[in-house]
Amino acid sequence: MASGFSVPPEDSSLTERVRSKLHDHRGLLATFIGALCFATEGILVKLLKGDIPVIQLVCLRFFLTGIFSFLFGMYTSMEFRIQSKREAILLVTRTLPSTIGIALFFYSMFNMSVGLATSIVYGSPVFLGIFAWIFIREPFQCRDIVLVIINLAGIVLIAQPPFLFTSEDMDSTKKTELKAIAAAVSAMLLTAMGQLSARLLGLINCSASKMVFYYSMGATVVLAIVGLTMKAWIIPPCGTPRYYIVMVGFVGFIANVLFAYGFTSTKKAYFVSLVNSSEVPVTIVLEIFILEVIPNWISVLGACLVVASALGVVFREGTLLMRQNDKENDNDVVKEEIDGSYESIPLSERNE
Repeated sequence: MASGFSVPPEDSSLTERVRSKLHDHRGLLATFIGALCFATEGILVKLLKGDIPVIQLVCLRFFLTGIFSFLFGMYTSMEFRIQSKREAILLVTRTLPSTIGIALFFYSMFNMSVGLATSIVYGSPVFLGIFAWIFIREPFQCRDIVLVIINLAGIVLIAQPPFLFTSEDMDSTKKTELKAIAAAVSAMLLTAMGQLSARLLGLINCSASKMVFYYSMGATVVLAIVGLTMKAWIIPPCGTPRYYIVMVGFVGFIANVLFAYGFTSTKKAYFVSLVNSSEVPVTIVLEIFILEVIPNWISVLGACLVVASALGVVFREGTLLMRQNDKENDNDVVKEEIDGSYESIPLSERNE
């Protein structure tokens, strides 16, 4: 009789099935963990309010992300050299708007709800379609206009301007919040422009790690110059704030790597975008439990509309992709039928 503990066959097969499912959906799992990392980064940024200027925080975040990206690139033998003039131009156009966008996003998180600021910036795919229509002549249809209207309606519900919501008073707190919302909207538009450049970089086979490295290093230089000009540099307080700063850079790097892995290991990218939408509710939940900030129901409704508009873009892309795949499959079937009928013709009759 065998001694020791043996795993029953049923448990063994169940374990194998779970491992198989996790492996098949590893890209979606990585994306979800990346969304958790971005949500955590937003909470850490909020906790650093009052300890460090926003420009310095964003600069240090990019510097640390760049360092981690360089080490990761060395480990994976990444090609750091820029291959062409077009790639260099696209890297610059990717860096400048995205850098300003992240700085405005951090400013908005300093001065309003982190979850609501995140939901506004998450609407960038809607306006990415507009920029793609303007600059690279991608089609822009009526349903895209509807998504833009839904997005703007959600932003209005989040902002709740006093001239539309008479219950809101235009005090100093409300003025600061409206400035933060304007910064978040600007960050959304600039993020969309950066995403357009990232899409073009992907078309010329520029790796995600390379994009993150040059983006981080370029942003560090730009923000360092801006910070010195504005004299916005201080020595961070000892203790917890310094740990938070390092965690912001590390978590941001991990999130970027996980998102890149999610997109490269999942055949259907719109599934990754769907999982990415979990960042907004996770951020709101973390904000409620950690910061004890509870948004009102009108703002939550606005956040839902903004996220819904972004998910509308995802579903549109998924529908177009499925139609394209169906068309290609139909063409393959027709080609096989033609080849089969040709093979069935006797050799003596093929040349007639």
